[in-house]
Amino acid sequence: MVAKERDIAAEVLKAMAHPVRLGVIEVLANGERTVTELYEDLDCSQSMMSQQLKILCQQKLVSIRKDGTQKYCSLANRDFLKLFDCMHAHLRQFLNFKD
Repeated sequence: MVAKERDIAAEVLKAMAHPVRLGVIEVLANGERTVTELYEDLDCSQSMMSQQLKILCQQKLVSIRKDGTQKYCSLANRDFLKLFDCMHAHLRQFLNFKD
């Protein structure tokens, strides 16, 4: 990676570096959800969810489409789920995390 790529990669990783945002990606791994379903599933407020979705959308991690009054969210790039597999392995193997 060249310096500019590292800078951009760091911004993408920062966009993921929040428990709610990680939760959004995990929930969306199972398919499209409404914004309401997301904030209910992740037990946060609507305003908190809106803030977190904005950050994820800015980095093109999540896509939102409107259908009437509903907003539907989905993963923009499912390849990022591979990062979650690596994180789960790291937590269990090196940080001794137990379910």
